[in-house]
Amino acid sequence: MKRDNLLELREWRDRDDRRPLLVRGARQVGKTWLVREFARDFEGFAEFNFEREPELSSVFERGLDPKRILQELSAVAGERIEPGKTLVFFDEVQQSPAALRSVRYFREELPDLHLVAAGSLLNMVLEKVPTGVGRVSYLNLYPMTFAEFLSAADEPLLREMVKDAEVSEPLLEIHHNKLLDYVRVYMLLGGMPAVLDSYFGAGDILRCQQIQSDLLQSFMDDFHKYARESEVNHLAAVFRSVPLQLGCKFKYVRADPSVRSRVLSRALDLLQMAGLVHKVYHSSADGVPLSARIRSSRFKVIFFDTGLAQRLLGADLKTWITDVDISSVNRGALAEQFVGQELAAWLEAGSLNPLTYWHREARGSMAEVDYLLQLGREILPLEVKEGKKGSMKSLHLFMREKRLKRGLKVSRHGFSDDGSIVTIPFYAVERLFAEILAG
Repeated sequence: MKRDNLLELREWRDRDDRRPLLVRGARQVGKTWLVREFARDFEGFAEFNFEREPELSSVFERGLDPKRILQELSAVAGERIEPGKTLVFFDEVQQSPAALRSVRYFREELPDLHLVAAGSLLNMVLEKVPTGVGRVSYLNLYPMTFAEFLSAADEPLLREMVKDAEVSEPLLEIHHNKLLDYVRVYMLLGGMPAVLDSYFGAGDILRCQQIQSDLLQSFMDDFHKYARESEVNHLAAVFRSVPLQLGCKFKYVRADPSVRSRVLSRALDLLQMAGLVHKVYHSSADGVPLSARIRSSRFKVIFFDTGLAQRLLGADLKTWITDVDISSVNRGALAEQFVGQELAAWLEAGSLNPLTYWHREARGSMAEVDYLLQLGREILPLEVKEGKKGSMKSLHLFMREKRLKRGLKVSRHGFSDDGSIVTIPFYAVERLFAEILAG
């Protein structure tokens, strides 16, 4: 697999003000693989897995002096760890609060050391184990984006074509249709590395679905690691409900009508901290930052991976393989899920940078804009239109009400710009961030 984050790691490696790096992300999104691939750039590599070798914690529980810790870890590794030459990797570091606590001290005392720590449930632990302001850097890892999917499909020229396209001119139909075919496959498979590795290796979609089922079960098996025993069933109910409520305001009663919303709310928050779902909050969009205008009690929820969402929904393989029209097989909301997943990765969505949308529920005047983006002081509304036809009434209403000059539409149509609405095809969300938001 080829991950764009490798470039971010290399930039971090070369910084003069480099700090220890914490890599966060849900299980199985490729954190360990990414760091091991990055390790090829170094003369030495020392990996310590705190889940597989819990006894490693004793090195840190005796004190947090980085020089002593490094000396003892060298003995464990069987080779000298040399700052500037060796990459040190603490994997599954959430299993050792003491090791996580120690990371903050390496910046001052061993500034030449390249130290990366990773864990799938880091957000849970970081609430209890502060790392110190300005003492660590963060990298958030998500499932592979569609652009990375194209790279994995060995289509670098096609990806480059999308990045270089003019938003006022559609691609040639032959390239446009080929890219939409890839979008359809990606919507079914998603961006989990193990699934795509199997797909590009053997091309067996049935095997890919089995891997998806195994991944979903492993996530549910993990619930007991960050929830009380009495909460595990609530997490499972909410987890299964999210794909069923895509594109709609999330309602706890649809997850389990027999359980109080307060209890299910905690379950949803835990799933979000684990990186398995993303809340999309309603914002009044009366100004920026958009996050200051949100109503935390009103939100939609998207799954962290469209392929796993499809698996939970029981996607019909025959329909997906034989129908060339995305809109007829995604039941509407999956297009919104796809775009939301792309936005989450490109915006690094999280508690400090939440995804937002807008809606109005006035009687006789219902309106909704799927996503809101912020470019400096400008608000950019984004509407997802999965079908060949579809009114843009809500988008135009929002633009008039907020006195905005431009909006965005993501659809199966090619690039176009009519002066107020820029149309971006599904396959070009990377292009949206590389060019439109940059300019």
